[in-house]
Amino acid sequence: MRLDLQIHSCLSPCGNLECSPKKIALTAKEKGLDIIALTDHNTAGNCPAICEAVKKIPGLTAYYGTEVTSSEEIHIICLFGIVDTAVAFGNFVKSHLPDRKNDTEYFGDQPIVDAEENIISFENAFLVGSTDLSIDLIAEKVHSNDGIVIASHVDRAISSIFSQLGLWPDDAKIDAADLSINSGDEAKWRALIPKEIPIVRTSDAHFLDDIGRQFTTLEMKSPDFESFKKELTKL
Repeated sequence: MRLDLQIHSCLSPCGNLECSPKKIALTAKEKGLDIIALTDHNTAGNCPAICEAVKKIPGLTAYYGTEVTSSEEIHIICLFGIVDTAVAFGNFVKSHLPDRKNDTEYFGDQPIVDAEENIISFENAFLVGSTDLSIDLIAEKVHSNDGIVIASHVDRAISSIFSQLGLWPDDAKIDAADLSINSGDEAKWRALIPKEIPIVRTSDAHFLDDIGRQFTTLEMKSPDFESFKKELTKL
């Protein structure tokens, strides 16, 4: 199965407004993906919409989560198999963001939509900010809710484990590492990441055209989240 585990919707401050959950699901199907994950910045507000949108597309499964910015300014992908769990976690993350409002003139609107692209409300929280949650606290909270934690784009010069910490922390409870499409020689990063940590590839799509530009392939008999967690450890 082909999995794209990091896709941003119109709710992300840097996400294109065309990226409604409905269009994301339709585009993912067109590009031959089997499983997608919606991971907006510091929120899971559009996860209910992707859940409903995917129900109408045979052969496509969704996971739910958010890309959290830790107190160390590291991007962490947090994924769950149950949409309500993801929404609750997203609300928890939101409560740890800076006490300031989104600047719509600078960052644009942050619309929460339904599966038919109707705007329900606008998120006013400062989603582009960093939370006051450490990577350890994030991992603890995610794992206590049966989720998984992926270090996002570890090869990038900003907002990654290596850019912020300089090395992979020995005690980090991280389940996988994500390499961006511009990572270059994977062997270089494999040498820096503990051998027991699987490496995944995601699109980190902020535009519809970017969905599925790279993906992870797993041998899975079923697309359910528990099967995914089990097969991920075999990469």
